[in-house]
Amino acid sequence: MDIDANTSLFCVIGDPISHSLSPVMHNSAFADTGYKGVYLAFNVKDVASAVAGIRGLGIKGVSVTIPHKLTVMAFLDEIDESAIKIGAVNTIINRQGKLFGSNTDYLGATNALLEKTSIYWVWYIIRRRQVNHCKHIRR
Repeated sequence: MDIDANTSLFCVIGDPISHSLSPVMHNSAFADTGYKGVYLAFNVKDVASAVAGIRGLGIKGVSVTIPHKLTVMAFLDEIDESAIKIGAVNTIINRQGKLFGSNTDYLGATNALLEKTSIYWVWYIIRRRQVNHCKHIRR
């Protein structure tokens, strides 16, 4: 694939990030599907500057990992309900300079729990997390 000004840019941000397999997985998927995109890893220490760069450079999507999942929320234009309840963002979508945050971690965690436990216990754990998070916010 030729990378040029029409190539869509995606990335993962974190600190540290050099261990991430996300670029390998995403770039393989792009190549297999013929999508004209590239996925990079950026070691980020200054979240505010990184978010400004995402917006300014037109980076289409960002995976957010430790330790920035909480901090990044303050710099986004909109955050979906699930990310607000969980209290963390792991995905940013850039729609014409407006940044939307969401959290997809809970889907993987819930599916893993469903494979090994009963639905009641999954509900109980999620509910306890929401209650504890709400108590933390009220303090």
